[in-house]
Amino acid sequence: MPPGYLITVLIIGACVLLLLTRPRRQSRVGTVSYIAGGLLINEQPHWYAALLAVITVLAVVQGEITSAAGWVVVALACVVVAGLFVLLARIFPSRDALRTAVARLDEHAVDRLAGKRSHLGVLLAPVPLGRALVRRTRNIAYGPAGKANRLDVYRPRDEATGPTLIYLHGGRFRMGDKQRESQRMKYRLACQGWVVISANYRLNPEGKFPDFLIDLKRVIAWARSEGLAFGVDPERIFLAGSSAGAHISAMAALTPGRPDLQPGFEEVETPVQGVIGLYGYYGRLNVSGEAAQAIPSSPIDLAHPDAPPFLLIDAGHDSVIGPESTKQLLAALETAGSKVARAELPGAEHTFDFLRSVRTENTIDAIEDFATWALSAEKPG
Repeated sequence: MPPGYLITVLIIGACVLLLLTRPRRQSRVGTVSYIAGGLLINEQPHWYAALLAVITVLAVVQGEITSAAGWVVVALACVVVAGLFVLLARIFPSRDALRTAVARLDEHAVDRLAGKRSHLGVLLAPVPLGRALVRRTRNIAYGPAGKANRLDVYRPRDEATGPTLIYLHGGRFRMGDKQRESQRMKYRLACQGWVVISANYRLNPEGKFPDFLIDLKRVIAWARSEGLAFGVDPERIFLAGSSAGAHISAMAALTPGRPDLQPGFEEVETPVQGVIGLYGYYGRLNVSGEAAQAIPSSPIDLAHPDAPPFLLIDAGHDSVIGPESTKQLLAALETAGSKVARAELPGAEHTFDFLRSVRTENTIDAIEDFATWALSAEKPG
């Protein structure tokens, strides 16, 4: 039996096992599940099933399976392939979950999510086309903090006709980059006429709370001034973020115009039209000193009736962050009288939008429906 065949079966099998079970969050096993399984396998499992099927057939046809142990590995490969198809089957209910969430805001707000959608193109072509239709301008300075205050702008090569989305990456407030997650979302929205701004921000240990919140407000201020040259519509700005970026986006949306969070640009208006949080953490941060006394470190403590609408999207199999803080933010916003919807995507892992996938495409459809509704609905307050 070829050793490479055995190793491949064992590695993919271990990842599938982790994705079908639920490792303890923030554990080493959970980290392996997130990195090896979630980023590489969970969103495109059919390709790994095809790989295992091909190498198994080749091993059998070429006479390389000559012992009982070899046939045991073949049987294990068949089980792993079955598990991969279970992972594939868990992808498709994401559309119903997102449709149900957006419909809670307005049953007529599910234009792109309405009906069935063919995902054959996504399944057959995980590397998306269409980037040539997008103009990307990189590393624009928006603040004084060097590389930490740089942003990229994605816009259509023709005239921008859609809203603007400001996106912040995740990374537990201490790592990450503006080019990491949600690349498919940025390009596809730009193809649809949006202007998408993806920004870096100050990270721990150099950046302390509320530095990264101030940075996001600087990005909003930049969008309302210099961003006009890139097609930004200052009256149609949405915030989005992944993981830690979702926390910062929620905080910024709930504190528009606070002078203490806009040092040097206090007069700039920073309200937004809506917030999209992807697998976010919204709980309190470990903050001490004057910052802890000046402002709460959790958006849960800042909910108010004049907040813009929120769309909160959780990963149902998240091995990094659980749904508890999202549910608390949902409850706080609802209690305050704000418009908010939450969807939990079955089987999705943290950073499920790292690659183009059925879940990613469905999520982008939901974002477009949410933005269309938010811009047409009567605003709170």
